[in-house]
Order: sequence, then structure tokens, then C-alpha cells
Amino acid sequence: MDIWDKSLLLILLRRHLESERTVDWQTLHKRDRSWALAQPEQSAWRLLHGWLQQWGGSPVGSSTLLVYGCYVAALVFGFALMAGLLAFQPFQRINLLWFLSLAVLLPFAWWLLALFFTTAQVPFPLRTLYEHRLPPGSFPAALRSLLKQTVIALGQQLSLLFSIGMLIAFLLYLLMTDLAFGWSSTLDLGGGVIHQVTSTLAWPWRTLWPAAVPSLELIEQTHYFRAAPLAAEQPALFGQWWRFLLMCLLVYVLLPRLFTTALARFRLIRMHDRVRDNDALISGLWQRLTTGLIDQEMEAVDQREAVDAVSETESLTRRYGQIVCWGLWPDGLIGPLREQLAGEGSDAVWIELDSGTSADEVQTSLAELPDEPLLLLCKGWEPPTGELADLCQLLGQQRSRLFLWPVPLSGMDEARQSRLIQSWQPFMRQIPDRFHLVSGRVPDGVVHA
Repeated sequence: MDIWDKSLLLILLRRHLESERTVDWQTLHKRDRSWALAQPEQSAWRLLHGWLQQWGGSPVGSSTLLVYGCYVAALVFGFALMAGLLAFQPFQRINLLWFLSLAVLLPFAWWLLALFFTTAQVPFPLRTLYEHRLPPGSFPAALRSLLKQTVIALGQQLSLLFSIGMLIAFLLYLLMTDLAFGWSSTLDLGGGVIHQVTSTLAWPWRTLWPAAVPSLELIEQTHYFRAAPLAAEQPALFGQWWRFLLMCLLVYVLLPRLFTTALARFRLIRMHDRVRDNDALISGLWQRLTTGLIDQEMEAVDQREAVDAVSETESLTRRYGQIVCWGLWPDGLIGPLREQLAGEGSDAVWIELDSGTSADEVQTSLAELPDEPLLLLCKGWEPPTGELADLCQLLGQQRSRLFLWPVPLSGMDEARQSRLIQSWQPFMRQIPDRFHLVSGRVPDGVVHA
């Protein structure tokens, strides 16, 4: 599976998993684990692809044909541009100024512009280029950074193939035709100006290949005028420019794109692994696929232990001095929760954190506040992650009284809430003892999706 299919798979996976948010976790776990056990041994990506084909409701296509079609088009366009520059006037000298402008400087400027948009500080116009063409709700907002990196990597790949097409055309014309290069301008530029320009361009290879650095004598002798015929003793001089032009294509067109393409692909591969492992919904799916179900013979003992554990939980109150909201929450849920816990008449400080918040930022935020009871909110319908455990360890070092509330789904009856609290007991044993488990109901009428 190539990197483009992985990006498409993650986007489709996230969109489908969004629709399963309100389904009971144990039901999903039983379904997904049973399906995974019936599958042959395969890579993680193939397993996720097979799961989406099975439960996604629609066939999962491949981007291979479309991407390779774009590859061929980029090669052809690059070849056609170079062929047009070299064959536009088959019986005339090829003007170096036109060649350098269209075949070297313009592609190099385009590469610099693309490099400018790849930096993290520059907003990438995804909505203008792509997102506005999609139906509303068809693209998960949480994966916008993945789409940005995919578009950048694909653009760099196509740009590299475009430059390869230009280089192939240049070499073929160099081998099979008698190219005559010269320079001419209506303005009286003079050989010294052109020599300065070419010397600057040839600086990277002046010691590696001195023959590819044009001399002032060559520049002056290849200066031609439209009405002047090509003298019989001069044609060999007009063909000596090919070394300089070949190095310009390699250094300013091909090599920069080769570097940025490799970098963009590397960053995209890392982002694929990061999204698969850290995204709440996709990592939850992977946990369901790879984690075994609870043995049914132990159910009675587990239930007795869980009942005792549930009796030790505390009821939700409004006596918390600070409330930390962990993760990305739907707007239809976070608003009522904030009104319920930190609304009018409450002095509680509301803090929102997610997986992108560093430990230093958390410590800085808490260091400015007094040591008061702190309530940590997390999504009870999603499995606890390692990042949540790390946050609990950090909070345990900052506060003496801590409470954890796995927020249930709206409309859950008491039996399902009890099972939800039971499922969080193993996690409570992994975090500092000063954490107390809290149970409570969410306001009626909230929207989770």
C-alpha cells in the first residue's frame, strides 16, 4: 500500500468512525475483535483496509490509477516545455535568456513558492484549493493537517517528475540534434552583465566542472543579432553552452525537488503513523482489533469486584476549583458541560487541553493557580490512552485532590453508566492514588456528533 492510499484510508476510516461514536464500546469491541481473529496474518494497514471494506458500507477505492495518471501527465508536460524551447526555431540560435527564464528561473521560483507554503507558520489554502469542492461534513476536520501534508507531498512528487521530463527532453535533443545557443537582447546589456549572471549561476559547480562555467570570451562571441548571419567559423562556439545549461537544470531544477520530495514523503509517512497511533477514534479501533475480550468465566467475579468499585465512586458536584477538559469535544456537548460545571455562580477555572499540549504548557498553566480540587473530564465512551495516563501523572505532581470523570453518552441509563464506570477501573489503578473516580449524568438534550 503506497502513501497515497494510506492517506485516503485514514480519511475514510475517520469519517466512518465518526458515525459510530454513539455505539456502545463493548458492542464494537466484540464485533471488531471477532472479525480480526478470522483474518489471516497481515500488516496493520492491510488489516485496517480490510476492516473498512467490511464495515464501511461502501467499497474502498484506490488512488493508484489517478496518481500514476498524474505522474505521466507531469512527465509529458515537462518534456513538452523543454521540447518547445529547443525546437521553437529549428534553424535559428536558441536565445539563452529565454531558456534560462522559462526552464531554470521560473521552475526555481515555483519551487521556492512551494517551499514557502510547506512551513508550519504559513496557512495552506486547502479550503480554496480543495475542501470547498467536497460535500459538507465529508472531510474530518481533525485530519486537515494530514490532507495538507498529502497535497504537499503529491505536489512535490509531480514537480520532480516535471523536472525529470525536462531533463530527458534536453538530453535527447542534445544527442539527436545540433543545438546552437546564443544570446540576444534589444537592450544593450553587454557581455559583462551576462558574464556576471552566468558566473553567479555557475558558482556551485565552478570547482567541480570548470568547463561548465561560461567564459567572457564565449559570451562575447555568441552574442548575435537578428539580422546577422551565423558565420561559418562560429558554429562550434554556439554548441558549447550545453554544459552550463545541463548543470543549471540539475542544480536549480532537479536537485531541489529531489530533496524536498524526499523530505515531504518522509514527513507524510511519519504523519501516517502518528495519526494511526494517536488519533482517538482510529487508535480506539486498533485497540478493539488487537485486544482480547474478557473471559466469560470470570464475569461473575469481575462483576462483584466492579460493584464494590462503583460504590467507591463519588457523585459529581460543583465544588471543584479547576476543571481540565481533555481532548477535542463536539460543540454540542462541551457547551452544556461547561454551563453545568463552571456556569454562572461558579468560581471554577476552565482549562482545555489536547494531545498537542506539551507538558511544559500544562505545568505553566497550573503553576499560576492555587492547589484546589481539580476535576479532569475525558470521554467515557472512548478508551483511555497513554497520553491521558501521562497527563494524570503530571497532574498528580501538581495537585493534592484530583477527580476523574469519564463523561457518559447522553441518555445512558444507570445500568450502562455502571458498566462504563467498571470499564475505567483498570485505568484508575495505573494513575496516582490521589485520583478519585466521579460518576454523574450529562445534561439532557446534548448532541455528541
